[in-house]
Amino acid sequence: MAGILEKPNRVIENQKYFQAHVNQPLWLRGSPARRVFVSLYFGMVGVGLLGSTYMMFAKLIPGKK
Repeated sequence: MAGILEKPNRVIENQKYFQAHVNQPLWLRGSPARRVFVSLYFGMVGVGLLGSTYMMFAKLIPGKK
């Protein structure tokens, strides 16, 4: 466990990086994997909203049987 316990303290570096005034949202700063996860998250939210809206209108408007 020496590798885990003897890591350098990078709190100040990370604080300066994430608190810098940049025109990029905070949730996209950091590793490139964040952009992938945020895109997947918003994609799933979008599909859920579109699906629920479609089903709402499908149930409200009488259509073909």
